[in-house]
Amino acid sequence: MRYDLPALARRAKNPRRRSVTLRDIIPPAVLATDLYRAAYAPVIALWSRMAERIIAEYERSLSALTTDAPIDLQRLLDEADGELQRLLILLTAAMNDWTVRVEGWTRGKWRGAVLAATGVDISTLIGPEDVRQTLGEYLEWNTSLIKDVSAQTRQRIGNAVFAGLTNRTPARDVAKTIREAVGMGRDRATRIASDQLQKLTSALADERQREAGISQVEWRSSHKRHPRAHHAARDGTIYYLETRTPVEGGEAVPADDWVGRPPYCGCRTRARLTFD
Repeated sequence: MRYDLPALARRAKNPRRRSVTLRDIIPPAVLATDLYRAAYAPVIALWSRMAERIIAEYERSLSALTTDAPIDLQRLLDEADGELQRLLILLTAAMNDWTVRVEGWTRGKWRGAVLAATGVDISTLIGPEDVRQTLGEYLEWNTSLIKDVSAQTRQRIGNAVFAGLTNRTPARDVAKTIREAVGMGRDRATRIASDQLQKLTSALADERQREAGISQVEWRSSHKRHPRAHHAARDGTIYYLETRTPVEGGEAVPADDWVGRPPYCGCRTRARLTFD
């Protein structure tokens, strides 16, 4: 539901200042942990179990020198694929619950920031239905990412196994490579969960600002240890939300380099109300 927040703020407080900047909304890391545990950890656990079975089968096949070894190992990989498909039904429900929870948290923080800055309570003006499409898109995105994490782990394990059979690589070396593949999948999934939280909250903030009639936002750097230099340089700069151009003049920020959109970007925007 679209509404004119600057107009509501003028009526509520008749502000003397020409502009008001709302407080920062920073998503807590626990929400990223919740996503990992709900949606990604079960996939890593699946491959951890299958890895031990594959290691045992590889060791047996290598010692027996059987011609059926590739078939037996391929069967285990296919079994993992089948189990993942069944698991995705449960994971989709868990991811949906997570997106709904993040939306509720973000909406509550947005309402609080508006109330603190303007004295306007917008609780009756905003709801989850306003951002349903965004939530659906992120649900699909995470489903795709889960499949990709699984596929990449499977490929690494498969490569280690079949290269090992060809080269008669000792079982202990192949086992080490397989377990490392699972560990790499775990690390990647952890990073993805953190990135997805930032991306979803950034997208929700963008939508809430637009529906409130906000025309300007302030860029807030993530202040990470190793930020993108050009992102850090934008800290505190005021941009027009619609065009992503600096209010004081300059080139527009490319859409794919806007807040939260590049991989692992932790920057945010603060809504700025202007009273002309």
